[in-house]
Amino acid sequence: MAPLAPLALLYNSIPLAPFLLFIAVYSFIVNNQSLSRFVRINAMQAVLLDVLLIIPQVLLESVLHPPEGGPALYLYTSGLNTLFLFVAVSVAYGMGSCAVGQTPRLPLVAEAADTQVRGDGPQGW
Repeated sequence: MAPLAPLALLYNSIPLAPFLLFIAVYSFIVNNQSLSRFVRINAMQAVLLDVLLIIPQVLLESVLHPPEGGPALYLYTSGLNTLFLFVAVSVAYGMGSCAVGQTPRLPLVAEAADTQVRGDGPQGW
């Protein structure tokens, strides 16, 4: 992770960096017809997963302030662990599917990504 530290520092120091990166990925990768459908669908699924993760993050951090103890802390920790597990499994599944040359069909986002990515060509490439 050390080689990426300057990039992470830059990303976290600019207030609108996540939003600008979101717009850049959507504009320059997802809508770029010269790139393969495989790349565009993976980028769109990543963007949609990012959007889906914003909702629980806002709920857990803003609305449901981190509790200090008891069963509420257990539920809060379980929610965070569930989010982490969902992301870890999605990343592992996506990497495995890409390694064998198939388009990953990630839960909750695959159909929306298919709808959003315009273009023809064989499924997966």
